[in-house]
Amino acid sequence: MKHIPVYFPMTHLPAAGLGRLAACFGKTAVYRPADGPLPTAMRAAAQHGRLEIVTPADNEPDELASQLEAYYAWASENKGVDLAAIKGRESGIPFFGDSTVSGIRQNIREKGDQGASAETQDPLLEARLFLSMAQELDQQDYELEKSLEEVRVREDSMLLELMEDADRDPEVEAAMPGMTAADPGAYMTGSRIKAWWQLARAGNDPGSLLVTDSRAVCDYLVERSPGLQRIAPELVLPLSPSENASSADWQPRLMDYLAALISVPAVGTPPPDLPEVVPEKPAVHLSIYRLAGVDPNAFFGGLEKAGSADGAISGTDNLVICRLVSAGDGGNEK
Repeated sequence: MKHIPVYFPMTHLPAAGLGRLAACFGKTAVYRPADGPLPTAMRAAAQHGRLEIVTPADNEPDELASQLEAYYAWASENKGVDLAAIKGRESGIPFFGDSTVSGIRQNIREKGDQGASAETQDPLLEARLFLSMAQELDQQDYELEKSLEEVRVREDSMLLELMEDADRDPEVEAAMPGMTAADPGAYMTGSRIKAWWQLARAGNDPGSLLVTDSRAVCDYLVERSPGLQRIAPELVLPLSPSENASSADWQPRLMDYLAALISVPAVGTPPPDLPEVVPEKPAVHLSIYRLAGVDPNAFFGGLEKAGSADGAISGTDNLVICRLVSAGDGGNEK
């Protein structure tokens, strides 16, 4: 997937995120922990060639299904229980609250089949299991946020209808709160990233161009890798085609620019010529970070082993990480 942007570390993409990615890059790849039905928006994007689904080969799909079933049984049995009270042993991929998959598995067995023997831990299986549960949680959170937003819109509409035209205050109307999208990457950020890397390195080479829409993920990586420097200026891109320029006109220039940033040596590269964004039109802010001479294997390998990518061994490319933010999300400050 040379120079095809890879979305990370989440494996679920809602419609809004897909729209931002398509507006900027045209086509993006995303890893999934297991084969299975795709959400409607992701399926449509894949059918139209805007999304490439990558599911690393799973030699033991029944084992993953079995462990997920065991987790749901455990979760049902432990409703309302403080996870801190049942923390398990630490392993390569932490589980929620730092309990490992094997720890929860053992907890289930202690209350069930007392004769079952502990299984050898498989880091890739644990990563698939962790990401599968995180993926379902992200989808549920998105559906909940969407429902709450629909309720808010109806409430605002009813309130405005109750107000007489003469009594309407534009400042009050403008101050009506909107729904701020939650950042799924803010939940167990380090665990998500490490689990995602376990999955990604088991499949095709993800390449050196990664993209996220999570501020928490970006902050986490910057804090742990001083060499990961933001490239100025921030790019502002139209979220939808304009009368003067369609994405087909400028997307190739953007991709050429990103490819130049990836190439070694890391030399000054002028930003691409992009269409002017009309102030009242929806836009996407693109922040770009680059780590010179370090490929993903060195970068994420350093995070996995030492908790920091500082001092990672050099690679053949520069690592480029892009962060997308819609105008108005309040996240384009970093």
